[in-house]
Amino acid sequence: MPRLAARANALLHPVVPVMLDPEPVVVAYGAGVDSTALLVGLYKSGRKVDLILFADTGSEKPETYRYLDTMDTWLTTHGMPSITRVKNRSPIAGDTSLHGECIRKSVLPSLAYGRHSCSLKWKVEPQWAFCRRHFGWQARQQRWAHGPTICKMIGYNAGPKDARRIRNATGKWPPGHRYEYPLVDWGWDRQRCEDEIRAAGLPVPVKSACFMCPASKEAEVAWLQDHHPDLAAVAVTMEERAHARGLRTVQGLGRRWAWTKFLQERVAQAARAA
Repeated sequence: MPRLAARANALLHPVVPVMLDPEPVVVAYGAGVDSTALLVGLYKSGRKVDLILFADTGSEKPETYRYLDTMDTWLTTHGMPSITRVKNRSPIAGDTSLHGECIRKSVLPSLAYGRHSCSLKWKVEPQWAFCRRHFGWQARQQRWAHGPTICKMIGYNAGPKDARRIRNATGKWPPGHRYEYPLVDWGWDRQRCEDEIRAAGLPVPVKSACFMCPASKEAEVAWLQDHHPDLAAVAVTMEERAHARGLRTVQGLGRRWAWTKFLQERVAQAARAA
């Protein structure tokens, strides 16, 4: 009897499985050459894109912020999603930018010390947090526990430098993602990326990086001083505060060299030449 009752109950109240959406495609957009070429290539290939995320550190170059508007216009014109800007939430400290956090703490960005916590905190985590909210944590948490459920596309190109970045990134990304690197699959190196951007009718963007990025070369720091002296002054303040706190492990933002000394020498050299 119990078995007959259970069977009758199952017929009257069938269990309806929860149907999750197909694996959504999310593009991590950095507003640089590679990620812009990625969007151009995805449009050309007809690949459906569900979400385009730009993680705003609050410390990008003004040219990068302007390029976001340019790219948004191109995307909507071509029937693609507009860019969703996400940001790190710091409710306790109230930091609205990476450089603001560094100045408050009297430290340099973590890359200056050979670490990557600033990228994880200000780039990776905000995107992951947004995806959890946007795609529904409750509906997808079981799938996240057993395997990827979001296809995340990263704009690493087919050059040897980015091949190393892909190897080094293995196992470091958040759970719940399956990662694709279409530029590598297409064989697009840096030059091909620039060519494809121009062919799409877009200007080639400036290098995507925080204005005080420790990976900057001397020529890039000189460019910052010439085009955005106010931001160069912020970087100098950051170094000065870090040194006042007792910075010993590195020379400055350049790790083996200090931006402050480099910029001061440029000013002195220009004064002598005048």
